[in-house]
Amino acid sequence: MNILLIAEESAGIQTLRLLADSHHTLKSVLCDTSKKGTSVASIATKNGFNIQPAALVKDPSFAGWLLDNNIDMLLNVHSLFVICPEVIEAVKFGAFNLHPGPLPNYSGLNAPSWAIYNLEKEHRVTLHQIENSIDSGDIIDEAKFPISTTETGLSLSAKCVKHGLQLIRTFLDRVQSNPGSITRSKQDLSLRTYYSAKRIPNAGRIQWDSTAEKIDAFVRACNYSPFQSPWGTPRTSKGKIDISILKTEISDLSCNETPGTIGKTVNEKTAVATRDYWILVNRCLIDGNHVDADTFLKPGDLLI
Repeated sequence: MNILLIAEESAGIQTLRLLADSHHTLKSVLCDTSKKGTSVASIATKNGFNIQPAALVKDPSFAGWLLDNNIDMLLNVHSLFVICPEVIEAVKFGAFNLHPGPLPNYSGLNAPSWAIYNLEKEHRVTLHQIENSIDSGDIIDEAKFPISTTETGLSLSAKCVKHGLQLIRTFLDRVQSNPGSITRSKQDLSLRTYYSAKRIPNAGRIQWDSTAEKIDAFVRACNYSPFQSPWGTPRTSKGKIDISILKTEISDLSCNETPGTIGKTVNEKTAVATRDYWILVNRCLIDGNHVDADTFLKPGDLLI
């Protein structure tokens, strides 16, 4: 088949390499053409593929290019542009998207972070057909895997990439050998939850009157280090000082202090009161500087 790939990030680079090694014809790669270094654009150019700006998928007139080039399939991997209906309809076999979460429960953005924050025990990555409504198309295939108690936004996203690439590899093999064998399952959209880019728990602030488990999950869900987090860093305040909490650890010590109260040092970490257990904090961020918590948080201080 003649394939148009729209892709970004590591998953996009690996999908590009999959297609380059397949028997399908990669007609063009739509991506951020301004990115340098190790990017989809640089890898595609190095391997002799035509590249175009990803924003073209929003332009109805781009459908003419797809028809002129006999594009059979559009494959979207980690590109966030909403594809216009005219472009979707111009593809003969179908347009497909790799989504890093289970559908319809985790449609929209930042599904790995939301799954950790919601204390899910397992997660899924989904390959689905693209329709006019975001993440609402028929499901082609999905893969399920566990979420560990130490999972971070970055580590769960990496699992999504690993399992998602296997879905794409299997899908491409089936399309090559027997396109008619591809099945499609309707989503039950009554179960749909949509997470927008602006939707962040508690506007990014730690709620100390939550359970220690929930606070720790929020901090881990925000953790994409060393990369930028889509949710930013979890914030709190001591008086007029804004503090970002980078990592937490749940202790086995129950507490009945006012949530947010600083307690004694435990295992060289600063204890903070929550609804049920003391939670331990080590490294923080103040004015862009990494700081040991015990250098400025003293027993009896209150975080809000």
